[in-house]
Amino acid sequence: MHKFIALLIAILFLLTSYSNSQSLSGGCLVIVGGGLEHDNKSIFNHLISLAGGAEKATIAVIPSASGTPMQSYEYFKNILISYGIKPGNIHLVKVAVMDDDSTKDVNESEWKDSGNNTAIAELVRKCSGVWFSGGDQARTMKTLIRRDGSKTPVLEAVWDVYRNGGVVGGTSAGAAIMSEVMIGGGSSIAALTHGVIRDFKGDDFPDSLGVMVSGGLGFFPNGLVDQHFNARARIGRLAVTLMNDKKIPLGFGVDENTALIYDSKQNTMQVAGAAGVTILNPSKARISYVQQLPVIENLDLSYLEEGDTYDFATGTVKPAEGKKPTKGKEHYNDPWPGQLGILSSYAPGFRDLYTEYLADNKVNDSIQNITFISSTTGFRFSLFKTKVSEGFCTEKSRHGYGYTVLNLGMDIIPVQISATPINHK
Repeated sequence: MHKFIALLIAILFLLTSYSNSQSLSGGCLVIVGGGLEHDNKSIFNHLISLAGGAEKATIAVIPSASGTPMQSYEYFKNILISYGIKPGNIHLVKVAVMDDDSTKDVNESEWKDSGNNTAIAELVRKCSGVWFSGGDQARTMKTLIRRDGSKTPVLEAVWDVYRNGGVVGGTSAGAAIMSEVMIGGGSSIAALTHGVIRDFKGDDFPDSLGVMVSGGLGFFPNGLVDQHFNARARIGRLAVTLMNDKKIPLGFGVDENTALIYDSKQNTMQVAGAAGVTILNPSKARISYVQQLPVIENLDLSYLEEGDTYDFATGTVKPAEGKKPTKGKEHYNDPWPGQLGILSSYAPGFRDLYTEYLADNKVNDSIQNITFISSTTGFRFSLFKTKVSEGFCTEKSRHGYGYTVLNLGMDIIPVQISATPINHK
């Protein structure tokens, strides 16, 4: 009996330790999908507020991913000053691998080992916020993760800022590093035709080779982050990566000039900025192969915009205030015309497909779009309403309608393509 009680106590201790290791004490993330504009008040106000407000915020800027680290730092520093942060409270973290030609007397490539510098780590640890620049995410990994996989002192300091309630943010490459699994390069077409590459040894991954997947820094615990999402048509590479690693619960595609803001204490996220965040849920999806090409079926797709929130504990979305259900009050009545090419005066983007042509449309329950990978083959993307699909919409403004779209289905199917001229005789 005593052995049983001792074993039970040991199990409870392990479970408690695991739970504590997975939870944080109030840190937040500001994950920007690249293309962050200086006048995006929504994102910058969130970042500065989470760092303690303009009067108190102290921000460490890590330009490790950038090809021009000093320029990246100066640019971001000047933006923060314009939002009221004191210049003395913005600190350059001298960690980089590339020399910046604009600084004639400094060779920034000599900072490649500065992740091990304890003095720099202490500078970071005293800050209330940390910002990672854009560029190449592999450079950040090389400077902050040792060859044996352990964290450098500077990375440990960033984690301390996060655990102690500070904010960690980044844009583009600075967003890609946030999740445990990281997409390091590749295009959607390459991902669909060549699959996942995990053992690339070179410095510059060719986008045509596949989708490169490796380890990230792990700040964001709830899934995989991809960036420049709609602008660079990355839905395919995110889907392929998810379907090849069932341990990843969700995929998050963050658009440019847009932020996924994660509150670790509440285990919630909200969206801020100009566009949206696409969420892929692979829990009920299937993948098979035909002629070595993937057949992906029944992926769940949702899309959130400014002010929408997501609760990870319950899996529920709360649309932003003012958004109303579209069902029965759809604004559009346009049948999907099929694949649109160069003769079209209006070629819809991916957002248009699942908002105007599907969630907010009276006549379409499904739509298809074909992407060519050769003159005779391609992939058909099918988006369709399910029994649990929902749409929400704001009143129209000068920026158009604002949307929340929940639980659409998506299939990606390889197809053969042929074109037969219409017989005019």
